[in-house]
Amino acid sequence: MKMNVYDFYKEKYDLEVLNINISNKKILFLIYDEKYYYYLENEEFLTENKNIDILNKINVFNHKYKLDIINFYPVCFCNKTLIIALKTNNSNTILKKYTKECLKTEYQKLIEYHKEKSFTLFVSSNIKKEISMGKKYINRYKFHEKILKRYIFTEKKRCKKEFHELLFELLPNKKSIIDVSCGDNSDIFIMAKKKKYTTIVGNDICLNYLNLNKDDKVIYTNDNIELNKIKENSYDVSFCKNTLHHLNNLTNINNALKFLDKISNNIIIVEIMNPKEYKGMPKFLNKYLYTKFLKDVGNCYLNEDQFINVVNNNFTNHNIEYKTFKNILGTYKIAKISKKGVD
Repeated sequence: MKMNVYDFYKEKYDLEVLNINISNKKILFLIYDEKYYYYLENEEFLTENKNIDILNKINVFNHKYKLDIINFYPVCFCNKTLIIALKTNNSNTILKKYTKECLKTEYQKLIEYHKEKSFTLFVSSNIKKEISMGKKYINRYKFHEKILKRYIFTEKKRCKKEFHELLFELLPNKKSIIDVSCGDNSDIFIMAKKKKYTTIVGNDICLNYLNLNKDDKVIYTNDNIELNKIKENSYDVSFCKNTLHHLNNLTNINNALKFLDKISNNIIIVEIMNPKEYKGMPKFLNKYLYTKFLKDVGNCYLNEDQFINVVNNNFTNHNIEYKTFKNILGTYKIAKISKKGVD
């Protein structure tokens, strides 16, 4: 049974506790838009006093209140109430919108804190584009998942069985794992459950992807891997698949790798090598399927030497093991990284 949302954020995130008596409920949803209007029902924020599935709750809110939630993240605790921010892209919701000045004093204090702490979120134009494209072309990803993968780029052609066996071999016998940009992929979740992991987390910057292959055993989060409040050493293992080429440049890649090192003792990185340097199917699929059809915005590809250099430079005091995996989509380099002296 997976950890409940309240306990999860309390254990895994470094959230400030504000001395504000704002609610007698366990969770308060701070719904806002990009202009920092806040949305309430009967002059109150929406609240919850029981364990929830955050993705299901967002889907309920979207349907009931005609919202279009595009992001969620934890803000803080107000005494014992967990504050979760929900960013909406729809100002035509049936909820009434307010400025800070129109709300009661306790809410004004919370909003001041939220605006101050969230102002730097999503400053990257690449991240904004990633979210926008994921939302706009989500039906193409559904078609890719349900039709193309099933009947054309089959599991046999993608060597799915062999890849799972390799992941199972690389995955240490631990208890907690996070896939830091899971997208619509569930490979590591399957292997983690097989290895009896008790805490399995799937994170992605694009909320729409999280609903494609939702797993009841997985806790889902919606953080930017460069800007978040996850505590140090929160996980035994962090998993990072086909993420590096979605970052803007080498600085962002280095920041992401430092983040992986901060939150876990063991890291598994799977990255497709630059398909533009290969002939045949990998180059064709990158150009026509991923770039032109799926509108994939990732373009910061590494070749094998670059990948190894980046990993070696960021993990100088670690044990590193490299593997190579090939299928119809291309050639992948895999790095298994562990801190020295840590069991």
